[in-house]
Amino acid sequence: MRTYTCLIVDDEDLMVQRLELFFQELSMTDTRFRLIGKAYSGRKGVEEALKLKPDIIISDIVMPQMDGISMIEQLKEQLPHTQYILLTAYSSFEYAQRAIRANIMEYIVKVPLKEEDVKRALHKAAGILDEIKQKDEKLHSLHKSVLENKHRVQKQFFNELIRGEIPSHRAAEMAERMEIYFFQSYYCCFIVEMNHYDSFRNEYSAVDQSILRYAITNVVEETVMNFGASLASDLYDNRFIGFLSWERSRSDMDTENACQTVGRQIVNHVHQYLNQSVSVAFGGANRGLESIRKAYIEAVGVCEDFYYHDEHTVKTSLHRFHYNNGFRTDFQRELRDFLAWLNREVSREEIDQRFKLLHRSAYENKIHHSFMADLLRDFYRDVTAKFKARSGVTQNAEEFPAKFLTFWEQLGFIRDFIYETLQDGSHAYRTEIIRAKRFIEQNLNQRLSLQAIAEHVNLAPSYFSSLFKKTMNEGVVDYINRRKIELSLELLKVRDYSLLELCDEVGIVNEGYFCKLFKQFTGITPKQYRKKLN
Repeated sequence: MRTYTCLIVDDEDLMVQRLELFFQELSMTDTRFRLIGKAYSGRKGVEEALKLKPDIIISDIVMPQMDGISMIEQLKEQLPHTQYILLTAYSSFEYAQRAIRANIMEYIVKVPLKEEDVKRALHKAAGILDEIKQKDEKLHSLHKSVLENKHRVQKQFFNELIRGEIPSHRAAEMAERMEIYFFQSYYCCFIVEMNHYDSFRNEYSAVDQSILRYAITNVVEETVMNFGASLASDLYDNRFIGFLSWERSRSDMDTENACQTVGRQIVNHVHQYLNQSVSVAFGGANRGLESIRKAYIEAVGVCEDFYYHDEHTVKTSLHRFHYNNGFRTDFQRELRDFLAWLNREVSREEIDQRFKLLHRSAYENKIHHSFMADLLRDFYRDVTAKFKARSGVTQNAEEFPAKFLTFWEQLGFIRDFIYETLQDGSHAYRTEIIRAKRFIEQNLNQRLSLQAIAEHVNLAPSYFSSLFKKTMNEGVVDYINRRKIELSLELLKVRDYSLLELCDEVGIVNEGYFCKLFKQFTGITPKQYRKKLN
């Protein structure tokens, strides 16, 4: 039930005491109305009202220095939703006129003061406040819906535009309808790419992924707005598209500096506000709607370099890598040599050293990722075939994750597979799984991520996720959520925690999400479970 806070303003001490007593008695039968303050003059009433921000103000009209109506007129702008009840000992037409102009809700004669009149006025004020709240919620919901639809339309528009499915004359009409005007100025296209996308998909439900993608779009757009005309839109998979525009022609160096500044802020803001890692790739300067496809292809080309980069990278078209695809044969030979060398007797340290040599060789002679990914997939297939022939390993080469991983992540996946295969003993008792479970138990009251757990046990996130599920017959996120709910059940047996307290204890920020998980694992809501315990 909603509570309505009230403030009394009256220069007569006896009237203030009378109203205080009224609220005390009212609280015995109606707990909605709560008195939070009092003032003995209009000026003091303004101070208290701005400090306390009450829902309802009950005020005398005639007071020294500032009368009640003047006080209300002064407060109206800063407290637009507050409801005002005026008390007066005088039946003056002038006061009534001023009260009507000030849109004052109720006008009560206080000599003698009838409590039923005050109750009726309070109930009327509560009804008006409820209507205001409902309208605000509807407007907020409508505004959110409009924004979501706007982003949905923009996403479809840009996807069709970059595929060349919309003729330039029609694109101009659609851009104008969406109030996108800056393409006639100079602009560059940029791509925001999520790092660790495989981990992101494993860590969040489809609903949470959608919410986070929408949030990333907003953060990117608001960040770029500080640098001029711009917009951003969700694109597909792990990518978002954006445009940075400026009015006059500028040098390549000025464009480069602007892109680096904007890109660095995008990376920092997405990480700061959403705890997500992204990299940003900028294409060159362009002009006109007809150049959008070209601008997009330039930015996507720059994205190709992320394959050999770590997270949080900002790249521009001026600093592209030069690929040495002729090195493919040499690197393939290095992989074959590694395979021939690999046997049961090699130590983990020796494997690490050989992988470091592969890594350095690939970085010094970069092969385009379309070729390198194929080389690594074939290498993984050969490794699994070798171990299968020797010891009955059943992993398939099709499990190799090539689409969203960087070169080092793919190499790390193969390295960790070799670690696992060469290590004796059951999966359930592997050091990495034991350490991971211990880390989860020690941090159940925190927001745990797949990335953080994988780093703690020194495994590639994609491989750790695969290994954990194979070992535990349960995904990492499902295991964490189950343990959080089991912890909450243990806590509820000790004492009657509130929903907010439980969320805090198990590291789940969203109460609605906690209730959803609780019911998923127990079949009942937290409230029903508490009743059952009682």
